[in-house]
Amino acid sequence: MTVTATPPARRERSVSGRVRALAGLALLTLTLLLAAILAGAAGTGSSLRAIGHDAGPQVLATAGLHRQMSEMDALVAETLLLGREYGPQQQADLTTYDQRRLEISESLLRMYRLALDNPVEQRTVESLIEGLGRYERLAARARLLDAQSRHTAGRPPDNVVEAYQAATDLMHRELLPKAYNLTLETGTIVRRAHDAERSATSLARIAVIVTGLLALGCLLGLQSYLAGRFRRVFAPALVVATVLTATGLVAGLVLLDRQSQALEEAKRRGFDSVLTLTRARAISKSMYGDQSRYLLDRFRKDTYEHTFLDKSRTIAAVESTSLPDYQSKLRANFQGLLGSVTGRDRDRLFTVYQGFQQADARMRTMQAEAAIKFWDGELTQAYESYDKVLEELIRRHESDFERFIDGGDGALETLWRWIPAGQAAGGLLVLVGVLPRLREYR
Repeated sequence: MTVTATPPARRERSVSGRVRALAGLALLTLTLLLAAILAGAAGTGSSLRAIGHDAGPQVLATAGLHRQMSEMDALVAETLLLGREYGPQQQADLTTYDQRRLEISESLLRMYRLALDNPVEQRTVESLIEGLGRYERLAARARLLDAQSRHTAGRPPDNVVEAYQAATDLMHRELLPKAYNLTLETGTIVRRAHDAERSATSLARIAVIVTGLLALGCLLGLQSYLAGRFRRVFAPALVVATVLTATGLVAGLVLLDRQSQALEEAKRRGFDSVLTLTRARAISKSMYGDQSRYLLDRFRKDTYEHTFLDKSRTIAAVESTSLPDYQSKLRANFQGLLGSVTGRDRDRLFTVYQGFQQADARMRTMQAEAAIKFWDGELTQAYESYDKVLEELIRRHESDFERFIDGGDGALETLWRWIPAGQAAGGLLVLVGVLPRLREYR
């Protein structure tokens, strides 16, 4: 039997080819690992930008717009109700009215710029700008007629009330619904970005784990082959490359999780809470306006009492058949917009909200002149105490929102700065580890 020996040249080409193949496979899997990490970071970063810097702030701005517009209309009703002996307070209300008008104009201009790629939102903003111009003309006519009448505190003449009815109908039937629809439209963008991020992050984790394990397997396989073939226990460069790859895998997963958690917390504890509380505050301001409209407009007195009840149920839902029934059944286990508030904050909020409702109940039992004095004094103080607590909660959740977004941005910046550098260094170390062995076959 004849044994044919493998030529040395062919054997050398086989060994060098295997080293090249294993090294190339290791470099390929390192590249795939880096691509998986960066793709996951890019997806989460896009959602962070949408929720934290683009659509999210726009939604919160539109929610604030609803309150500012409600306050404008409430201030008009208040100036008409006070009468000439409240001249300084009327002037203060008109100054506040002008401030709200300026804030609304700035908000609408900012929204228009943010909606440059959305024709539907642009048209809604344009419609609001045009509608507010019509509202101001109607409100100015009501104030002019009121000034000409020179009435004392109480209900103004019927022609003043009729002029105000045209203005308030425009505000509540057309402008406020449009402002709320704008909030819903931009809120949809935030929800979609959040849902897309959750799906993308889940896939990114799987991709990072799979490619990371493959990269580690290839590096260990290359190290094992070189150690066995060249009689070396280990190659220092490949050991360091393996450590860098393992570190990159763990760090990539940790940073992706930090981004995802930051986004989740910003959405749940920041954005959602601020949006809910801001809407509650806007509706509460409208409720306060309904009280002045109730005193102002004898033709729609029952209507304003009913709308006050509907808004109260939206704020704190309680099973009831009438406003007095609602106010008597109001307990701390309410639901509604404020139902998500928990702990000590819920107790504080319930105390001041109940005080506001009790003051309203007292006002509705009084005669016109006494009711107006009570509304201008104790009832307004009760509302301001309630509004102050709402404002404090909103600011706290806004701070949480910004903190979580900043945390996500920080994790993203760390990932983009260090992970590519670490993986690139690992790739270079692979080359450093195999090139000396390949030179032996030249």
